[in-house]
Amino acid sequence: MRQINLLDICLFALVLLALSGCANLKTAQIPTPKNAFPVCYGYGCHTVQQISLSEQQWSSIETLFSPLADNAEIERQQMARAIAKMEHIVGAKTGTQNDLPGTFEALFQNTSHQMDCVDEATNTTLYLKMFRQRGLVRFHREGPRINRGFFFNGWPHTSALIKNNNSGEKFAVDAWFHKNGTEPEIVPVKLWYSGWHPKPLSND
Repeated sequence: MRQINLLDICLFALVLLALSGCANLKTAQIPTPKNAFPVCYGYGCHTVQQISLSEQQWSSIETLFSPLADNAEIERQQMARAIAKMEHIVGAKTGTQNDLPGTFEALFQNTSHQMDCVDEATNTTLYLKMFRQRGLVRFHREGPRINRGFFFNGWPHTSALIKNNNSGEKFAVDAWFHKNGTEPEIVPVKLWYSGWHPKPLSND
């Protein structure tokens, strides 16, 4: 029987890397949004589509922050609901409304309108930025994407990030775990870095 050596392992890891949209950590620049804003999909921001929301659609988002939160915990709950609503609205405009949870459920299907963790983290970061710019978020500020794992210490994964303006506490805002239009997971960064995964939702 042929012995498996270190080179075999490295080659196998490279093949998995090529197959994993979530391992594609290509940096997508997030411009300051104006009337239109970019949405990533297709794995690793393969496609970037400019879209805009109507005033009525923005009003439906703003309603989720009314009244404005009086503490950081409530604000995080509002942000989660608003991100889910954004995904619902954006999905209808980009054809990503049927985006599946994770990366691999759609890997051997047509992924042109699916999202991996890079897409999800990039879009979530932008949504958080727009919420803050519209005065809806006061206790947190979005940060750069965070990454964890590289095969030997966990599968490569990336997430959006927020920081509490007062305490400095950081949270991962991870929409990758669930299908389109579902509230993202918001958990302390230290827990997220440990390889944390949520329990599957019944509708995922």
